Amino acid sequence: MNAKTGFIGYGSMGSMIVQGLLDKKCLYPKNVVISTRHPASLTTLLKKYPSVNVAGSNRFLARECNRVILCTSPLDAVHVLSEIAGDLHVNTHLVSIAACLPIEQITRFFAGMVTRIVPSLTGEMSSGVTLFCHNSAVTNKAAQEIEELFSAFGNVVVIEEENFEVATDLTSCGPALIAVLLEEFARAATRHSTLTPQQARALVIPTLSGTARLLEEGYTTENILNRVAKPGGLTEEGVKQLQSDMPSVYDTLIQRTLAKHELSRHSADARTK
Repeated sequence: MNAKTGFIGYGSMGSMIVQGLLDKKCLYPKNVVISTRHPASLTTLLKKYPSVNVAGSNRFLARECNRVILCTSPLDAVHVLSEIAGDLHVNTHLVSIAACLPIEQITRFFAGMVTRIVPSLTGEMSSGVTLFCHNSAVTNKAAQEIEELFSAFGNVVVIEEENFEVATDLTSCGPALIAVLLEEFARAATRHSTLTPQQARALVIPTLSGTARLLEEGYTTENILNRVAKPGGLTEEGVKQLQSDMPSVYDTLIQRTLAKHELSRHSADARTK
């Protein structure tokens, strides 16, 4: 609570993190420092938390803070890292949410404690998963502190960095991917009935929520199938269709997102050399 935490970037995800941590009283406003290219975006935040500090530059923030959290795009993060590298203290804990920017590339600028995280929009609901990976320089104390901080947004899961891209599809990309699936399910219903899109959504969204709760309470997919998809019944027909078609759909989806991850990583890598 007493260490100064700096946030570089205040876009969609950065603002969610800052506002969430302040609203949940995980950080004292006076110990928060923000640097952004768009100071006007801080107007609402500063009205609510006037003691939050606004840094005049990224370098000033780096010198002032014990913990620096990069909330920028990968290419912007590379630029920021090159800018602040000489201002980071040896004991600073550098945390990056920049997608597709691996720890190895970050440590070309800073050889100290580096943590890479992937938050999710579902953190706004204090649900979902934040992915974590620490380099070997991160102390147990620093790792525990940052993991506890982000537990305010739901589950914290530490995984090997080699699995970050696929895991990102399941967590950070998940809300968009799942929302599209539900939307297409609802639209299909409207094409074969007189239901309006609003009525179809009102049926399928609570069903998703309830199914998630069943799974969270210990139901397995097999349990649900045994309860709902009776042999020879209509649900079984739908399940067979999904089991036939969806593996290839999801294989293609992951292959395409992995290719995009790779392209972004190469672009960032070229800028770090």
